[in-house]
Amino acid sequence: MPSATSVANASPSSSRKGFEARLRELRNDRRNVALPGLALAYLGVAGLLVAPLWLGGLHWAWMIPVMGYLQYRVVISGHEAVHSTLAYPKSLNDSLGVVGQAMVGVNFTAYRLQHLDHHKVRNREEDPDGHIYGWVVEARPGLPRMAVLVFGTFIEILIKIYQKGTGGIGTHKKQSDKVKGKKKRDTLLVIGSQLCLIGTCWATTGWFWGYLVLWIAPLFGVAVFLNRCRIVVEHGLAQLIAQQLPGGFKEFGGLRIPTVDIVPNRLEQVIFAPYMFNYHCCHHLFMTVPHYNLPALRDLLRAHGYSGYHEIHGSYLSALARCIRDPGVAARATD
Repeated sequence: MPSATSVANASPSSSRKGFEARLRELRNDRRNVALPGLALAYLGVAGLLVAPLWLGGLHWAWMIPVMGYLQYRVVISGHEAVHSTLAYPKSLNDSLGVVGQAMVGVNFTAYRLQHLDHHKVRNREEDPDGHIYGWVVEARPGLPRMAVLVFGTFIEILIKIYQKGTGGIGTHKKQSDKVKGKKKRDTLLVIGSQLCLIGTCWATTGWFWGYLVLWIAPLFGVAVFLNRCRIVVEHGLAQLIAQQLPGGFKEFGGLRIPTVDIVPNRLEQVIFAPYMFNYHCCHHLFMTVPHYNLPALRDLLRAHGYSGYHEIHGSYLSALARCIRDPGVAARATD
C-alpha cells in the first residue's frame, strides 16, 4: 500500500486506481474470522444459563454483568450479519443472524431493513437510530445530558421493541411478500426462543422469575447500555464535532450520517467494540468491507487523505465524557 508521501507525488488518476484496487481487495477478502469468537460467546451463554444448578441461592448473581457482555457480543454479531460479513457463505451468515438475534429479542429481517435505512438517511431527524444519540447531545451539557444518557435507556428499549421486536417495522417502504414472510418467520423465532429461555431459566434457577434476573436484566441493563454508549460516542460525538468544524457537516464528505473512528486501548476495544466496531467511520464510508479488514481500510483512507474520514484518539470513556461535558468539540481530520 502506498505511503502518504508517495500518494502526494503520484498522479491523481494513478492514485485513484491504486485506491480502488486496494478497496476491491479488502471487500473481496472473505474469511470466517468471526466464528471462533462467536462460538465461545454462545458457549459462555449456555454455561451461564445452567450454572445456577450448581450455585445455590443468589450466588450466581455475579454472572449478570458477564451474561450482559456475552449478550452484547451476540447483539453486535447481528450487525455484521445484517451486512453479510459475519460468516460465509451467505446462508450461514443469515442463519447465524436470524437465530442469534431471536435470542436477544430481535426480528432479524426487520433489523436488516431498519439498519440499512440508517446507512441511507441524510440527517439525524430521519435516522431510525437518531433517538439513541440525538436526544443525548441535544440536552444541556453536564448532569442533564448524563440523565438523558442513563434514563433514556428505558425509552430506547421501548422503541427497539417497536422497531426490531416481534412486530418489527423495519422500514415504512413497501415490502415484498418474501420479506413479509421472513419477518413473520423471525417473529415466531423470537417468541419461540424467549419461551425456551423462560423455561430454561425457570428450570435452572428454580424461580419462575429467573428469566427476568438471568436474561432480561443483563440484556437491558448491560448489553443495551453498552451499545447505547457506543452509539452516543460514534454518532453523537460526530454531531458535536460537525458543529465546530468550519465546513460543518460537509466536512464529513460522503457520509450521510456523520460518524467517527475511535482509537481506544485494547481493553476498551474488547469491551465496547467487538468486530472492530471502533472503526465506525470506515464502516459507514465503505460498509461492504468485512469488519476484520477495517484496520487496513483505515490505513488506506489515511494514506489517501480521504474526504470525510475522521477519527478520535483516546478511550471510549474519555470520548463519552466529552459528549456529556462539551456543547461542541473540535476534531482533527486525518489527512
